[in-house]
Amino acid sequence: MADLGFAKKLRPIYMYLVALVSVVVFVIGTVTLMNAALKTWVFPIDSWYGDTTWNCSAENMKNMGTFKTTEECIVYYDEQDKKNMKNELYRDLSFGISMASISLIIWLLHMWFITKDRKENEG
Repeated sequence: MADLGFAKKLRPIYMYLVALVSVVVFVIGTVTLMNAALKTWVFPIDSWYGDTTWNCSAENMKNMGTFKTTEECIVYYDEQDKKNMKNELYRDLSFGISMASISLIIWLLHMWFITKDRKENEG
């Protein structure tokens, strides 16, 4: 039969490494959520594209051939701004929540296994 001594030595190392990685992922997810909250409520930006006057200049509109009037161009970029900011917020929230919640579950599970193994080895 195979010697299980190496596996018994490797198991705690694996458990601690997975717990460490899950803590790092939890921190990344939490920072992503805090960043989304700060960008939404504390430091909101007015425009995704910045200054749309260059995009809607007569020369640029002539080269693009997309818009007939400057007002039409500005309305288009304002709508795109709102969509992009909303999509970025939803992406950051889903990314942060999923990373934080899944990594927390993995960390709790592995820490439970670690304490269980310690109790078995001590007594």
